[in-house]
Amino acid sequence: MNPNTRVAVNAMATYGRTVLRMGLGLFSSRWVLESLGEVDYGLMGVVGSLIVMVTFLNTVVTGACARFFAFSIGKNDVEDLRKWFNTGLSVHLILAVVLVGSLGPVGEWAIDNFLNIPSDRLVAAHWVFRFSLVSAFWSMISTPYMAMYTATQNIAELTLWEITYILVNFVFVYWLTTYTGDAWLMYAGFSVFITLLLGIGQAVRARCAFLGCHINFTYWGDWKRINEMFSFSGWSLFGSLGYMARAQFPSILLNQFFNPLRFAFVNASYQVGGALAGYTQSMSNSLMGAFTPQITTLAGADDQKGMVTTSFRASKFGTFLTLLFAVPVFIEADYLLVLWLKEPPLMAASFCRLVLLQAILDNLTFGNMSGIMASGRIKWYQITTGTICVLSIPLAWLFLEMGGGPLMVGWALTIGVLANSIARLFFGRAILGIGIRQWTGNILLPILMIIAASAAVGCIVTAAITVPSLLRICITTLACVSVMSGIAWFKLLSMVERNAITHIFDKFICGIKTRIFCWR
Repeated sequence: MNPNTRVAVNAMATYGRTVLRMGLGLFSSRWVLESLGEVDYGLMGVVGSLIVMVTFLNTVVTGACARFFAFSIGKNDVEDLRKWFNTGLSVHLILAVVLVGSLGPVGEWAIDNFLNIPSDRLVAAHWVFRFSLVSAFWSMISTPYMAMYTATQNIAELTLWEITYILVNFVFVYWLTTYTGDAWLMYAGFSVFITLLLGIGQAVRARCAFLGCHINFTYWGDWKRINEMFSFSGWSLFGSLGYMARAQFPSILLNQFFNPLRFAFVNASYQVGGALAGYTQSMSNSLMGAFTPQITTLAGADDQKGMVTTSFRASKFGTFLTLLFAVPVFIEADYLLVLWLKEPPLMAASFCRLVLLQAILDNLTFGNMSGIMASGRIKWYQITTGTICVLSIPLAWLFLEMGGGPLMVGWALTIGVLANSIARLFFGRAILGIGIRQWTGNILLPILMIIAASAAVGCIVTAAITVPSLLRICITTLACVSVMSGIAWFKLLSMVERNAITHIFDKFICGIKTRIFCWR
């Protein structure tokens, strides 16, 4: 399978998974909110933010593993790949023990002494946190196996495991609506159980499927590779800590400034708005996940031109896929939340729109980020972007101290995302040779044209059909998607990209016709 076809297959697989997750997730999230109630639903995000330090550190080293694995694959060196796998496995095992062991007591203290948690929910909060620790521990030690799926670009197979999790979780959440005990505790416990069960299955399958997944303890003491991995991870860690702060501290700020008993809708609105927008963001992430390993493999093969071209396409397609869902959701957010939750929290739609805006701004330069990370020249990039992310938190705190409402937290984060995207442009020019003028002409201007035209069409539909309904949502979505697709085909895509898409589509149609003919 050639690289372009592999990217297309992986993208379609993950895109289909994301559509399924979004469709089922809209129902399951509604059931979770109904089962847990506004208070517990809001607290779920707050308590979860305590363990995000561990999971985010895990994500950082995961990126390092996938990068070094892909480099070895690009060099076609199986033995080197095994050495990197064992290095990653030893590093993750040590980190899992150290981080979970040290952060566990800190989280327990924070629940009792820092967070605003109702006294009757303290016991449940402690157990939910402990469940999260178990899940984080397993996620860390299994990371090298998961990274091998990504590095070898077997994303379609990884998608099947994730679809299994989605379906099992959907059935469980439906059952949860009939559960009369502590729904929050049951939900957290089952989530950990199914994560462990499927995770073990993924690791066993990776051991059998990939030549690189062979444990050899003689490679565990390779300090040169350990230092190299930690060197790359160290700078990634700095930047990722900033992203972690931007993702998790807002819920803690809202918890501190707006007591969950008096303002239960605030944290719940932030969680619901982020969840709905998150489904939209995951649409673009599906394609980005298909591009990233290819970018790294090209870097390992020393194909600078191919890496830059693929990075450019990642920004282009990622942003467009986000817009396909973001624009209709942005226009119809209020009624979508009513259909989804019946009685959504007060500010959920506003938070949703702000998160969608952040996703669009972030995706505009995603390719730059992937290319920079693949190049390995990440020191000043991570220092700059990590600092910008961290500064968005004191900015949000300042807005709240000055009397701003909960939405000002969202605006502070949006300012930070915009600043980060601008920084990526300058680093992309310096490291990858991607000109800012070239990016503006080929990505920004077509995207702005797509947004303006689709938003105008969507507003015309809502003005013509004044009463919100499912039919209006369908018409709005169809009109927006049609306009966006038409403009993107002629203004966003290059001739080479249009020909490639046409070729893949023709092969797909021919394959279907062949199967029908053989069946007959």
